[in-house]
Amino acid sequence: MQKYFIQLVALAFIVTTVALSGCKKDDDPTDPDPGESTTELLVKQFSTAPGLDGNIDDMWATAQRLVGTTEVPELAARGTHLNGDGEGVEENLGLFAPYSGEKYNFTMRSGYVGSDIYFLLEWEDEADSRDRQSWYFDPSDKLWKGEHKYANNVDDKYYEDKFAMLFPIGDVTGFNASTCYATCHQNLTLEQPKDKHTRHYLTKDGEKVDMWHWKRVRGTYAGQVDDQMMTYAEPTGSSANGRHGDSTGEAGYSGNSQTLNNGEVDVSVPKYIIPNKTEYYWISQDDIDNGTAKMITEVDIDGVLSYDGGTINPADGGYEHATGNKRFPSVTTKAFTLGRADISIEAKHTGNGWVCEFTRKLNTNDADDVVFDVTKEFPFGLAIFNNAAIAHAIKPNLMLKFEQ
Repeated sequence: MQKYFIQLVALAFIVTTVALSGCKKDDDPTDPDPGESTTELLVKQFSTAPGLDGNIDDMWATAQRLVGTTEVPELAARGTHLNGDGEGVEENLGLFAPYSGEKYNFTMRSGYVGSDIYFLLEWEDEADSRDRQSWYFDPSDKLWKGEHKYANNVDDKYYEDKFAMLFPIGDVTGFNASTCYATCHQNLTLEQPKDKHTRHYLTKDGEKVDMWHWKRVRGTYAGQVDDQMMTYAEPTGSSANGRHGDSTGEAGYSGNSQTLNNGEVDVSVPKYIIPNKTEYYWISQDDIDNGTAKMITEVDIDGVLSYDGGTINPADGGYEHATGNKRFPSVTTKAFTLGRADISIEAKHTGNGWVCEFTRKLNTNDADDVVFDVTKEFPFGLAIFNNAAIAHAIKPNLMLKFEQ
């Protein structure tokens, strides 16, 4: 009798254990390690949404990791001078120089719950790059200038950190095999001065690619990823360009520049500044609306700027190339709207790299956006820009799949 009692107790223990394990949530962090892939982003079905705060919740440990390394490719010489100085002078630099060959390790995870999909993207980067083409004063020319957009050497990098992802919307010629490289066309004939010889566009009318483009400076105001697209463009050389914002909505940024006469010639100067502020890299619409930012109304032959309430004399210091802590931002920022505002993000720089959590509806009901059907697979490409305008490190031929 004792033998049968022991057997019954053991059976009850097994049944209870199985029942408890069957009730465990999909995103219970005590689940076994889900492993990793170098090619597939497996979207986990969560029972609750992760917090969109740049902090890595425990539930992310249940999602399989996509791991890899992006690399900046070597491209041919620019064929022109892309910066504002040295007009007509051939730089004899590769289009992605001096970033070519740089590599950045990344980890990506994804999950969905209800009608929303979530992403967690991390990559190695020691610096939070925000010094995007800041305005400085050149005392030799007595002109206000912006730091270079396109770096001419390793010490000439004045831009912002960014990342981008590309997803095809329906069938796109060549995308399944080449992903982001299917949209990229190199060594194009230069049609206009300062054109780039490499452009993004599609080769068949009616095809479309969904492009998500986060910009550290320009996307910070409202925590948004710029929702863009790539479409067909007639292949006319370097003037061909198929990259656009989505059909509806406005961009969340504008150039902080205007032209004024200094008494002799027309010159470029900042449009807005914040008096006495240091180490700032964008001016928000709120700053403009509440009067914190002041509009520059005059400039004299020595570069002295005037605004309602005061003047700024560059000779007082703080506006020096590369080092001045009073240099002015190159952009004003506001919220993206409508079709360009579909993707929300919280990004944090840890001191060693970026942690980006972002989310979007599986289906935004926007013809310019990919529809994530959980029964299907989606090829995509990833690019990371480390303090770079166009020189991006690329990881093509990735696949997004939903856990079944």
